[in-house]
Amino acid sequence: MEQNMTHGIDLRRLSEMTSNDRAFLSIYLSCPDSLNAIRKRVKNIEKMLKDNSDESKHFSENMKLVNDHLSKVPYKSGGLCIFCCWLNDYFEVQKLDIPVGDIVWVDSSPYIRPLAEFQDEYEDFAVVVADNRAAKIYLVTSGTAEGEETIKGKVKNHVRVGGWSQQRYERRRDKQLHHYALDIVDKLTELDREGEFRRIILVGSKETISEIRKVMPEHLVKQLVGEKALDMSRGEDYFDREIFDLFFEEERKSERELWERIKGQYMRGGLAVVGVDDVLNAAKMARVEKMIVNRNAKFSGIRCRDCEGLFSGNLETCTECSSNSVFEVDLINEIVEILSTTGAEADFADEISELKSVGDIAALLRY
Repeated sequence: MEQNMTHGIDLRRLSEMTSNDRAFLSIYLSCPDSLNAIRKRVKNIEKMLKDNSDESKHFSENMKLVNDHLSKVPYKSGGLCIFCCWLNDYFEVQKLDIPVGDIVWVDSSPYIRPLAEFQDEYEDFAVVVADNRAAKIYLVTSGTAEGEETIKGKVKNHVRVGGWSQQRYERRRDKQLHHYALDIVDKLTELDREGEFRRIILVGSKETISEIRKVMPEHLVKQLVGEKALDMSRGEDYFDREIFDLFFEEERKSERELWERIKGQYMRGGLAVVGVDDVLNAAKMARVEKMIVNRNAKFSGIRCRDCEGLFSGNLETCTECSSNSVFEVDLINEIVEILSTTGAEADFADEISELKSVGDIAALLRY
């Protein structure tokens, strides 16, 4: 099965796929040339698994599935990720709108951290570009505008005629602007019902975006993350730069706001934890509402083959069943998997120094 919908990849479904051994293979490719780039890594993994007959068999059969698929469906362009588990008769290919690098990952489940980071950073959003003449609504996914809706505006310019005529003219003009804004909001509401976006940005003439904001229902106001008056005569390239700068500026702002909420709760002994051990324990108990982690943070952990327990640190034995049949895991990936199954959110932040000082990771709790 091959798809092309990076934001449509169901992380919850992927996170629910597990085995008690390193039977899953995840491969991320940034371009067709990456197939040559990962060959050495594949060979080295084969050598490393020789002493474990089961895992060696899993890896070998998984690579056969990958090579068989690529021979039938040539990889010609763009980013790609492949998840497979011969043991569970599972194989899936996803095209990536924006490549995340070249990765070969052997684990007990699909490696979803790169996708979680991608979906966090490139949330789908709607951009309303409007002045008194016309408005366009762009739906932006994976950093690319994929469609647009146009709403015509017939709001007359301000004029000076004096007296009662001036007042009647302005009342008529205000009414035109009001109905024009309602038309725009109706289209946004329709798109929102279809699940097309999670955030909204308003740009254009100050008067028009102010009126749009005034007539927005509360559920759309909650999705409004930025607004900016722009010179509509500056051209498309200018708009693209300004819109994306505004979006990522708001993304950084939302990361800081989440951290401030967690910090405030923690300092009052409230619903927050910091540090990887406490976040992991809270995630296991489905207590986490939102997690924030510095993007470059790395944490080691282990999973036990016998009891499937998950623990932080470079342990040689399982702390629950004392088995020494354990293997190392990316603990952030494991926590993201847990959060996906419990409906919690993971936010990957550009480095926040205060967060780094308390262990690079923290979470807001449900209870």
